[in-house]
Amino acid sequence: MSLDSIPEFIWAHRLDDPQRLALSARKYPGLPMAYIAGQVDFLQKIQKKVPSWYREGLLFPAALSMEQASSEATARFKASLVPGEKMADLSGGLGVDSFFFSQVFGSVVHVEPEAELQRMTAHNFGILGVSNARFVTATAEDFLRDSPDTFDLLYLDPSRRHQQKGKVFQLQDCSPNILKIKILALEKAPRILLKTAPLLDISLAARQLEQVSQIWIVASGDECREVLYLLERSPTPFENVSIHAVQIQKDGAVQDFRFTYAEEQQSAVEYALPQQYLYEPNPAILKAGAFRSFAGRFGLQKLQQHTHLYTSTTFVPGLPARSFAIEAVCKYERKAVMACIPSGKANITTRNFPDNADVVRKKLGLADGGDHYVFALTDMEGRKVIVVGKKI
Repeated sequence: MSLDSIPEFIWAHRLDDPQRLALSARKYPGLPMAYIAGQVDFLQKIQKKVPSWYREGLLFPAALSMEQASSEATARFKASLVPGEKMADLSGGLGVDSFFFSQVFGSVVHVEPEAELQRMTAHNFGILGVSNARFVTATAEDFLRDSPDTFDLLYLDPSRRHQQKGKVFQLQDCSPNILKIKILALEKAPRILLKTAPLLDISLAARQLEQVSQIWIVASGDECREVLYLLERSPTPFENVSIHAVQIQKDGAVQDFRFTYAEEQQSAVEYALPQQYLYEPNPAILKAGAFRSFAGRFGLQKLQQHTHLYTSTTFVPGLPARSFAIEAVCKYERKAVMACIPSGKANITTRNFPDNADVVRKKLGLADGGDHYVFALTDMEGRKVIVVGKKI
């Protein structure tokens, strides 16, 4: 078999176990099976994370982690946020974000300091049919200093791996350091869209960046995936910055709970014991800290100041939350809970509770799964209780 047929061979074996492929060199003499196994492994990851890239002929760098790369759902979403004709991705990398920006902008510049990674990205864009991208091999800092071009938008997803500190998330530890290049970047474009890790404290980051006009906390599934900051030349007082708690659903639909920290501080909250219905806000709302706004917006009562669960006597449909019909409120005791759950199976969540879900499951003797949902929580009277319900 010739080396020219390697892409075809990779595609033919795309469903194989990469580890077994790597150990099958004797079966395929003359083929670089370690390389092929790595490509198959990356292709299988791409199928899950960026389904539209799952096709024959793409090339992937062996050492690049997929951890920081955007998923297709989040990349599509961020490409829809800021209209314009010209943009530059200052942290091009594998090119997932650049690709989806190229679908809505007239032209895209992919900036990447590693020449080999950029060569692969340019090859992949050719396979994917992208014709409006230009590739510049440079650091973000050098590109901003040397390029005479201006843009409608600059996008930046700084690397969160530090040579000395390992994995990092503070702005000043990431590369490039947005705090150092912000002034020059805003001379090149009126808007910067910055992606950060969800671990970063949102209010701290916004105050460090100073010129934030909007923030999007983006979640999909049951996890917060990334936080996006839009920087503009005219500063907005932090309390008036628009915060979007965004949940991307499986069908691609977007739930957007929008609020400001001024609204959050001014919202009045009523507290109550569990009533007929229980609501758990989606992960983006919880990360955004819209605890009072959520209650006030939908007329709900909160179970306790630090228990971010809500209740009502009549059902409130269409909330950006999981909703449950409460069947029982029990003591944190096995006998009391098992009397409410004959199957002995339940899905367990803890909120403001001393024990984690595994400890609760063991203490109550429950198996995982089933139709019942158990919430171990602290109520407004300070009691540790178990709320049993079924999902609506």
